[in-house]
Amino acid sequence: MATVVTKDDCLAEIKRFFRYYMIYCQSPDPDTVREVLASTYSINDKLKKAGYPDFFDSNEFLAIKAVRNYAIHQAEIHNSARALPLISNVPVEADLRTLCLIPVNVVNAICESTNHKGRSAIEKSCIYYRDYVDIYPCIFNFGVQLFLYTETNELAISTGEYLEFKNSIEYERKHNYPHQVKGGFSLPRGGDVNEFIESGLHSIEKKNELQRLLYSEENGMFTFKGIS
Repeated sequence: MATVVTKDDCLAEIKRFFRYYMIYCQSPDPDTVREVLASTYSINDKLKKAGYPDFFDSNEFLAIKAVRNYAIHQAEIHNSARALPLISNVPVEADLRTLCLIPVNVVNAICESTNHKGRSAIEKSCIYYRDYVDIYPCIFNFGVQLFLYTETNELAISTGEYLEFKNSIEYERKHNYPHQVKGGFSLPRGGDVNEFIESGLHSIEKKNELQRLLYSEENGMFTFKGIS
């Protein structure tokens, strides 16, 4: 007899995703992104079985699914979490400060292991550099899609992680900012972004330390305190 998947099962997995996502945002541990990938896959599986719309029309989901399948069934993805500097002598323009970098040869192997839709989804939703591919914009945008999905399908939850995400969405709505991001970064005064990845990025620990020193936080929103 097939197991019946309920709304409560879906809500539990949605809670899990936002919990792991927020842990990943604060932690450099490579295994945390694996939990995010696995939860994303499980969310779609449970939603489909419970009779809700699935995410198979989302490039972000298809890309995450391909990376997850490779990480679970084939080999390590050797991902590393890095951050653009909050203070830098070199001006940096970006809509995200965090990067989740996977060596480009690993991503090529992932693309070889999946179908055309999976390959196309990775190329469309991730950011390619010379030596690495950044999958964080893909994860971030899927988080946005999932949040909006919970509103549309009356699957909202009340955990702290979810409410923190909701606060960011409401702030963007109030100021007419886009919810999803393009990803990537540029050096407007010139410079090689590939070399900057090698020498200019910070660890997540250093980013968090500087963020605590320079910004005040309330309900997940950060306000610059200035430099004393």
